[in-house]
Order: sequence, then structure tokens, then C-alpha cells
Amino acid sequence: MAQELYRQAIITFIDILGFKEMVRSKSASEVKRSLKAIRAFSGLDEKEDGDGYLPKTVQFSDSIIRIRPLDATANMEYPYGMLFHELNDIVLMQGELVNFGVAIRGGITIGDISFDDQLIFGPGFIRAYELESSFAQHPRVVLDPKMIENMHNDERLFSFHNDRSEEIEFIRSQVRRGDDGLYFVDYLVAFPRNVTNPERIPEFFENSKKLIMSNVSGKKGLDGVLSKYIWLSHYHNFAVGECFERVSDTEDMWVTESEFPLLAEMRKAP
Repeated sequence: MAQELYRQAIITFIDILGFKEMVRSKSASEVKRSLKAIRAFSGLDEKEDGDGYLPKTVQFSDSIIRIRPLDATANMEYPYGMLFHELNDIVLMQGELVNFGVAIRGGITIGDISFDDQLIFGPGFIRAYELESSFAQHPRVVLDPKMIENMHNDERLFSFHNDRSEEIEFIRSQVRRGDDGLYFVDYLVAFPRNVTNPERIPEFFENSKKLIMSNVSGKKGLDGVLSKYIWLSHYHNFAVGECFERVSDTEDMWVTESEFPLLAEMRKAP
């Protein structure tokens, strides 16, 4: 019997935040609409096996796993810059899901994994899960520090046709370093750069604010849920400030302390 071999891959583990509350508080049609958006923007509808230019994507309940094998046939024939594309996909996924009132948390690593249509296992899978469950904490997708340290050493992560230094700058433009030292996907800043119609950008930030306020409305005491959205509020306000000057015409895009009083008690930059 042949021994099962692991494959090295970029592995992203994503948790859909507030999934149970979504089911409890929304109508069946609203939940169905959100789930369709999650499927569309996470890659679940693509039915890929991981050997093309798109990842293998699997859903378990409220978790999504995306796998890009470094030895994928397409990448070995013509390296396409899979690290940049995975980060950009997560930027677009998070940005689009904001418009459906959905927040996610996750972790991205490079590690060993075995997968088929029925099973997924391996140390890389466990590491991606640990990043999401133990390190991300907030509504963000964090990058494994070891992946950041070692990414320069693996040719398979980069595009054949791009200048390496330029591609690294592209990658850096998709991430931001948090106060805890962990890099995370900088979707609130990067997503507006991908919007072809500038008139959609204020609407995007308005929807981001709605997502935050819908999760903190009526809550007063600090708990695990509120702490997530305190962080997200600070990050949201930072991202709005990157795009717009704070004047009367744009004031409604910011989350204010009068709307969310706990912000005054926990002022902290993203």
C-alpha cells in the first residue's frame, strides 16, 4: 500500500462570525441570501481540485478552508503569484461580505496537508485553525509569522512574469501589522482600491459601519463579542480616514463615541 504523502500548500482557515445569531435573528430568505454570498465570494461555487489557478475550497458548518498546493499543476507550469492572489482573494471576499453584513475571522499559513473530496488533515491544517481560533481574536484574517519570514525563500509563491521586488510590494499593500505584531489582511484599506466605481466607496464604509452597529446595538457591558467590534470600529475609522477627510459630508461614515460609548474607554489604533 502506497504511503500517503502530504503536499505543501497555502492554507486559509476562515470562521464566519455570528453564524448562529444570524440563523436565530434573520428570516430564512435573509440567511439564504447571506449564505449564497459567502459561497460566491469564498470560492465554494468553483468546484476546483486545487491543481488549477483557483484554490480547493471546502465548507464545514460555519468554517471555510481554502487550499492552494504549491506543487499545483498550473503553478508548476507557469507560476502565477499564488500568495498575492490568495491575499487579494481574501481582501475581495471580506470586502464583498461587508455589503451583506457578514464578518469573518481567519488564519493563513503555509504547511503540509492531505486532502481529497472527503478528508482534510495535516499539520498545516491544524496550524491554520490555531491561527484563527487562538491568535486572530478580532474580525480579521491573520498571517502566520513563519510564512512572512520565509516567503522570500520559495520561488513557488511568486509570479513568473513579475519583478520580485514589485510583487513583494503588492503583497505588502494587502496586509497591515497590528498592535500585537501580527500581520492581517488589510481589507478595509485594500478593498476600496479594487472598486472600479468610486461612488461605491462611501456605500462600502456605510455598510461596514452598519455591520458594526448591528452587532453592538443594545449591549452595554464589555464581553467577548463587544471587544471584537471595538477593535473593528477603530480599524474601520482608521480605514475611512485613509480615504476621506473628516468633514460634515463624510461624518456619517465614522463610528462615533456617542453611537458606541465603549470606544471612549478603549481607544486603540488598529
